[in-house]
Amino acid sequence: MRLHFISLVAMATVVIGHPIQQPFMSPERHGEIWSLCDDPSSHLLRAYEDGVYISPATPHAGQDISVRINGNLLSEVTGGKVSIDLNLLSMIKVQKDLDLCNVLESDIIKGDLSCPLPAGDLVLEALAFIPKEIPRLPLDGRIRISDQSDQTVTCIHLNFNLQ
Repeated sequence: MRLHFISLVAMATVVIGHPIQQPFMSPERHGEIWSLCDDPSSHLLRAYEDGVYISPATPHAGQDISVRINGNLLSEVTGGKVSIDLNLLSMIKVQKDLDLCNVLESDIIKGDLSCPLPAGDLVLEALAFIPKEIPRLPLDGRIRISDQSDQTVTCIHLNFNLQ
């Protein structure tokens, strides 16, 4: 059940179909619970200004979390992986690699998405339930999505207390 929440966050960084906008990567505009990691200018996915919508702003156990992202994918992604490296209260570690194409086809993602992801303007919507059983502990870590050549599609750093 923890994996579903973690997978949601990971999948929320890959996106599909939106009108043309300008990529936006300013670090001061990220949400309170996340930021881009590494060098965002090297990421293949460029988010748009106000292109990330997460509700609720603070995740709560026992409730749904909804994520919508608008952005621009600089090149086609035919495969890859989602690498999850999270720590709960610096005691419980979650390290997992998931196949990106399988994640896209999971029931958390709204719509009919699959590999390859075409280059261009993209929109992704995901909805998942956060189980009540997940401990309400500080969570810190990163989720990196890479393409078939191990280039970073995007990488996010998470840091929040699950309510």
